[in-house]
Amino acid sequence: MRQFFLLALLTVSIGLMAAEPVVKVKYDSTFTGRGNAAELLFDAVICPQEAFFLESLELDSKMTSPSDVDALHIMLVHGDDEHSLGTYDLEYGTFSYKLSSPLEISRETLLRVRADISDAAVEGNKVAVQLSAINVAGSKILPVCDGGCCRREILLCRKRLYAPGDYGSRNWRIPALMSLPDGSLLAVNDKRKYTETDLPEDIDIVARRSTDNGRTWTEPVNIAVGQGYKKGFGDPALALTSGGDVICVFVGGNGLWASTPEDPQCSYVSRSSDGGATWSAPESITSVLWGLNAANPQCRQYSYSFFGSGNGLTLKKGKYAGRVLFAAAMGPAKHLNNHAVYSDDGGVTWNVSDLAFEGGDEAKMVELSDGRILMSVRRTGYRGYSLSDDGGVTWHSQGLWPEMNTNACNGDMIRYPASAYGGTDMLLHSIPNSMDRRNVSIFCSYDEGKTWCSPKTICPTKSVYSSMTVLNDGTLGIYVEENPEPEDCSLWFMNFSMDWLTADKNE
Repeated sequence: MRQFFLLALLTVSIGLMAAEPVVKVKYDSTFTGRGNAAELLFDAVICPQEAFFLESLELDSKMTSPSDVDALHIMLVHGDDEHSLGTYDLEYGTFSYKLSSPLEISRETLLRVRADISDAAVEGNKVAVQLSAINVAGSKILPVCDGGCCRREILLCRKRLYAPGDYGSRNWRIPALMSLPDGSLLAVNDKRKYTETDLPEDIDIVARRSTDNGRTWTEPVNIAVGQGYKKGFGDPALALTSGGDVICVFVGGNGLWASTPEDPQCSYVSRSSDGGATWSAPESITSVLWGLNAANPQCRQYSYSFFGSGNGLTLKKGKYAGRVLFAAAMGPAKHLNNHAVYSDDGGVTWNVSDLAFEGGDEAKMVELSDGRILMSVRRTGYRGYSLSDDGGVTWHSQGLWPEMNTNACNGDMIRYPASAYGGTDMLLHSIPNSMDRRNVSIFCSYDEGKTWCSPKTICPTKSVYSSMTVLNDGTLGIYVEENPEPEDCSLWFMNFSMDWLTADKNE
């Protein structure tokens, strides 16, 4: 009799265990920004063994300051549709959110928790709300974590400018970002309408402006519009002339490796005199850069050239002040060399430097405190560099930075001028801190690029190209490609203080 009772009890216990739903939680661990509404915190997938009524969610917010969050939203998700189950004030600690009426769950169900971030949220604080349990008829069902960690760190601003499918374009890539003298921001990039692939695909170049430090942006305007296969444009780079015009350089036409004198990949210049609101028609400067009539005899045997997208450079010191430079990768066959393409008349006429880095790729330049120019060059493994003492005309001291052992990827390098904003004068360099295209991070140098400090993560997920600028209030902006989903990139703008960047907050 006793054996029968134990067997029956075991059978009932197994039945109860089998009837428990399985709750899988996936947390969002990307950054968020002040004032952002309906930011995803986590998805909870509930897989029932049999129908039941969900009464409440138990949450833990011990790592979150309630003053950083204006409201929490619990959403029921069906496909692309979300239905609100309630809006709540965030409490501190462990607490229960009781649904206004029990929710019957008879099949796999997705619940989503979102947060409205306060306009006064503290930069560097975390929004970390964890699902502790769901309550079912007096029973607590504990979830299992299916990915991510329960935190979103707060920046001054984080806004997505483009997602796949926006404005009728499948893909968006190749960011370039600039601060303008009036305090506005200019963001330029490729609109890759039909495929993520480079030229010779049909690609447009578009621009957007912001006058509130990146919180809101204008609608896109065209700089160059592709007209079909081998008739597109791409890889924009920006510089501001001493006269206040914005110069955008880019390439178009044939693909890089297929470029020939008869069917070239061409190089273009477009100009804006109103801060990026309108642009001049693209003007080809291809014949100056390479081919039989190239300005530099070294380049007369070359068959292609393209610019390192993102930031150009306008010199501010000494006898070369006002010179506009862009780094270019050019060469014969499939051998890439780096040169500086420069103009001393605000982009009306152009010249090409001597060889700056042999065997390079996309590159960026920065003016050092003593007036020399430092070039940083894309490579697999250690990042390359070269120096110029004469305004970028001749180059020497080609070397490698062992602190940057990374994927071969385009990044950015800028100066943070302490004289303008206080603090410490330094160089900043963004690049994926990985041998894969992920974890875009910012390295800092306090010794004019001789060495680089441990980097600060900006995009912990899959991420690729980036462009940086110093805003007029002394904070920093980065425009970066993130693609946590395979293949398709979104373009994000993020704004943060130098204090946040240099604090040891990576976890």
